Amino acid sequence: MSPDFIRKHIRLKDFPYKTGYVYFITICTFDRQPHFINKELAGFIESVIDFYINNNTIAVYCYCIMPDHIHILLSLCDEYEKGLSSWVSSFKRYINAEAENRFRIKNIWQGNYHDHVVRTNESLNNIAEYILNNPVRKGIVSEWMEYPFSKIKL
Repeated sequence: MSPDFIRKHIRLKDFPYKTGYVYFITICTFDRQPHFINKELAGFIESVIDFYINNNTIAVYCYCIMPDHIHILLSLCDEYEKGLSSWVSSFKRYINAEAENRFRIKNIWQGNYHDHVVRTNESLNNIAEYILNNPVRKGIVSEWMEYPFSKIKL
């Protein structure tokens, strides 16, 4: 690594990233490859999200699985004693292993992820609207409800 290269810190300094907050996260595929146009893979990712919901790991407000990234609006459940980065790592690791085994896709994810701590209910509604309307803005569908991988969960 070049000494001139300085990795940008994208997490808030000294923020706990634990339960009690709502997070808007975006996870992109490596090189923005459109792996999730594969409906079987996108459906598998939905089942993984449902697994974490059903095991009281996360509460999901909404999500959208776009061809080359995922948006999820979530909070960590009280039963989950680890932080957000631990959950994202687990999620990515499991999907990466299954993508390689089932779909023959290696290194599905970009190395990091983006997060935003939601601070107000108004912001929560705006973010949910943004997430759900992502396929509309990209011209994939005319209404968000037409997109099979955009869901309101709570």
